[in-house]
Amino acid sequence: MTQKETSDKEISMTGKLPAVLWNDGNITKISDTVALEEEVVLHLNGREFLHIVTSRDMLREFGAGFFIAAGIAKKIISVQVTNRDVFVEAEVFPGTGPREGFAPAEKKGHVDSDLLLAPAEIFSVRGAMDVDVWRQTGGLHCAALWHDHKIIAVASDIGRHNAVDKLIGFMTLQGIPPGECVLGCTGRQPKGMVMKAVNAGIPVIVGRTAVTYPGAMLAKEEGVTLIGFTRQNRFTVYSHPKRIRGFPADEPEPAAKSEDGILLSGWQYDNGTITRSVDQVVSEDMVTLYLNGEKYLDNTATPEFLAELGAGFFIAAGITKTIRSIEVRGRDIFVEAEETAQVCGKMESAGGFCPRESESNVKGGVLITPEEIFAVRKTINTEQWDKTGALHCAVLYYQGKVIFYANDIGRHNAVDKVIGYMTIHQLPPCECILGCTGRMPQGMVAKAANAGIPIIISRAAATIAGAALAERSGITLICFTRPPRFTVYSHPERITGLWQKNTT
Repeated sequence: MTQKETSDKEISMTGKLPAVLWNDGNITKISDTVALEEEVVLHLNGREFLHIVTSRDMLREFGAGFFIAAGIAKKIISVQVTNRDVFVEAEVFPGTGPREGFAPAEKKGHVDSDLLLAPAEIFSVRGAMDVDVWRQTGGLHCAALWHDHKIIAVASDIGRHNAVDKLIGFMTLQGIPPGECVLGCTGRQPKGMVMKAVNAGIPVIVGRTAVTYPGAMLAKEEGVTLIGFTRQNRFTVYSHPKRIRGFPADEPEPAAKSEDGILLSGWQYDNGTITRSVDQVVSEDMVTLYLNGEKYLDNTATPEFLAELGAGFFIAAGITKTIRSIEVRGRDIFVEAEETAQVCGKMESAGGFCPRESESNVKGGVLITPEEIFAVRKTINTEQWDKTGALHCAVLYYQGKVIFYANDIGRHNAVDKVIGYMTIHQLPPCECILGCTGRMPQGMVAKAANAGIPIIISRAAATIAGAALAERSGITLICFTRPPRFTVYSHPERITGLWQKNTT
């Protein structure tokens, strides 16, 4: 798909949503441009494989790229799309059989390539990801594919994983040699994202934002040039700098540890000058969740507040309302709970587990003032985010103050930890408020609904499905919270000052 064709299809990726804008005490009813998300079903070799939430374009490319990037397929034979069903026929790796759709990608192979780039070409990849649909919604990630000194495809999606999968699929279906390609992505680069490039055989990743320590280590081990924090005139190279013209051939010095956290060395390019840099980065680890003695899910998370993560995961997913006990042994989290519902196994746009939609309605609940909304917003600007650019944060606001906050590589995990804290400490959900750095698609709003929390305050965007679920579930959804402004998509009656002014 060319850049023009992608632009033409972006219209179907967004919609209009009525909202109320608060701006320094002034109230305006607006029609906001918001991202769309839909559920599609992936089939592999005649069997249903996975339900996944995505932006519904480039589905043929998405189907091919998903299985290549996950290390499941080594060759795509055919892809057919019927409405929301994507049927993929593929030659799979030996030993690859039915497995959990949420299982981490499995590494297949090592990247060898003599590709050589000029810094100007890295900036062209970065520039290709500045698409209108991101500026309009603030809720869509973008990926760009470079080959033969030009951008050949751009994809946008509610999830960064999906956007990258679409371009890996495009490359695969078009028969483009992966060793001659560069992959650009707006999202962070943890291990799972780098693994996609490794499995696809792409030698260079250009990221607009941060990397994680495991992501950088995988890139070093498997021959990928990993570039992060690509701005207008600068970028940082964390592995295999030999592919960039003018850079030292030597690898940056090994990472070190300090009292502040993990440090990662790189080479920084800034307006033509190359210097050594040392960045603070975050770690991530695989944790395993068990429910009533049986393994339930492997999950990539920042390994802190694991008891809260375990409790919050099952409450937020709508699987239980009662946690009996939690035990953490290393990276294993054992939860005993009264199981009240089964979840169909849908993958959310961020690549994680998508909760079931709550059947209950959040009624009544706490009230909040605009000043309190901005106070919650301030607390999710954590020092860890400022240092690393890679950690999401969620906070729990109760009885006039923030009583708990959690950082995590994933916004889902951060919210689960907060919900888990609320559950473990037996706080009344109707008196709690959830603050979060991340976007609010349907899966994120469902977590608050399942937990019974009446107000969500987000620093980022909502989707149409997220706002619709908030309206149905009785939740006040507040997004784009940036003093002195915020946007309310549902149930503004819980905001004192706004509701009174809006109805007088």
